[in-house]
Amino acid sequence: MSRPKKGAHLYWKERDKRWVIRDTGGVERGTGCAFDEYERAEKKLQEYLAEKHQPDFGTGDPTRVEILDTLTYYVKQRAPYTERPDVIASAVPHLAKFFAGKMVAHATPGVCQGYTTWRLAQPSARCKFGPGRKYATVDDVPRVGVETVRRELSVLSAAIGYAHAEHKLLYPVVIWMPEKTPARDRWLSRSEAARLIWAALGFRHVASDLITRREIWHRTVEDQQVSKKDRAAGVKAKGKSRHVARFILTGLYTGTRHEAILRLKWLPTTEGGYVDLRSGVIFRRGIREGESKKRRTPVPMSKRLQAHMQRWSTRSTSHVVEFDGGPIDNVRRAWVTARVAAGLGEEVTPHILRHTFATWAVRDGMSFGKVAMALGTTERVVEQVYGHHAPEHVRDVVESVSGRRR
Repeated sequence: MSRPKKGAHLYWKERDKRWVIRDTGGVERGTGCAFDEYERAEKKLQEYLAEKHQPDFGTGDPTRVEILDTLTYYVKQRAPYTERPDVIASAVPHLAKFFAGKMVAHATPGVCQGYTTWRLAQPSARCKFGPGRKYATVDDVPRVGVETVRRELSVLSAAIGYAHAEHKLLYPVVIWMPEKTPARDRWLSRSEAARLIWAALGFRHVASDLITRREIWHRTVEDQQVSKKDRAAGVKAKGKSRHVARFILTGLYTGTRHEAILRLKWLPTTEGGYVDLRSGVIFRRGIREGESKKRRTPVPMSKRLQAHMQRWSTRSTSHVVEFDGGPIDNVRRAWVTARVAAGLGEEVTPHILRHTFATWAVRDGMSFGKVAMALGTTERVVEQVYGHHAPEHVRDVVESVSGRRR
């Protein structure tokens, strides 16, 4: 009995040291991606599949429409206009691989559970392995998380829902998803936040005062050399992560989301938010830019942050957070450098800045309603997520029960 055909898939070509796309019929297409660029190679595979496959919905019967058709249609027609097309791009290759040949009606809870089991057993694409890396072999790499699986299955659900809304399917199919993992109650203390900022500015912890127990931070040797000898000549220190300090301070003092911070500009724009230094307000949504589910309401700057912004504006080109005079897509590498130098664990991700902002505000006695307005969310969400940090809100209840309230 002959082996079943695999269809289009990625293959590591040792001779060229590159990932290539192999398909039935002896088709082979290069991706130009090296071994540690697997994510980019997967996007190339998705583009190839979308180019090759033409959706055919027929009469719209979910028992006769392939899941790959709905995904392809969604990627072409809807994905470019969503808030996070990159999330869709990263999810589709995995969905297409598992659900290849399956019809929309086949996406039963049992099949979706099978997809969950399959994905949870795969290594995380973000963690690289090999000689000289943190993980020696693929077996050492952490596995894909539940939230990643939920995000990918939500893309499938959205694709099916969009096809039904466009009258391509006679009826929608509900997609089963694994339960959410419990929220991490991790936030930065004031001292941890200070350590993170110092590390981002190029300082390293060298000692602690035995009497006051205050930490002593010094600039790195590279930073000292550049600041004294070469800065006038335009030479920059290697490994600098000073732009992360801007990112940290903005997120810590406004609770703005990761992507919104990186899109902030100094002048009003139709794409992304901007900083109005005159009024002291950060507009997290561009002019005439549509609102998304993640509400991006304006937020005023504290006097401390506004002073920082005034200084940064004279040393920037267009964006608040820049590297080498240009905007950046993410701060992943520089963030890890600063986090490790500050002695903080892997659970400290960029999103912790927003979580810390809300936690500090609630612990300082701010009302849930005001905190919700600053975050751009609902009062109910703030109370559910951060309410345990504010037991004083119910003090009048216990005082009433004890008979001391008059």
